[in-house]
Amino acid sequence: MTKLEREVASRDVPTAMFVFFEKDSAVPVDGSELVFDQTAAVLGVFDNIGVKVVGHKARDEHKKIEGIPLDEARVRIVMGKLSERGVADKVVSAISQGNKESMAAAAGGDAAVDRRGELIFGLLPGS
Repeated sequence: MTKLEREVASRDVPTAMFVFFEKDSAVPVDGSELVFDQTAAVLGVFDNIGVKVVGHKARDEHKKIEGIPLDEARVRIVMGKLSERGVADKVVSAISQGNKESMAAAAGGDAAVDRRGELIFGLLPGS
């Protein structure tokens, strides 16, 4: 067990974590690597936990990037980062939400909160 996994195992399992992205981009902002590391550690320690990756985009962003919907491109990046860390595909599901679940109003109008990927933890079916 790695140091990070020992640290994660000693805490309550989070319900969700967030990765934020540059505007009109599928590039995660600085500091996102820690979120990917922590998510992989949670999934490595608790074999009955899975994660749903939910992609979002802000209302003021382009709809597509390189022909792919922006929210879907963000989901693919998050899933790829988790896969690079050894997270099995069977514990990850994904959905793209576009700008249907805006949090900007609750954040004082800051559209940056809508440029996100949510990593929502939950029990795997049959657990």
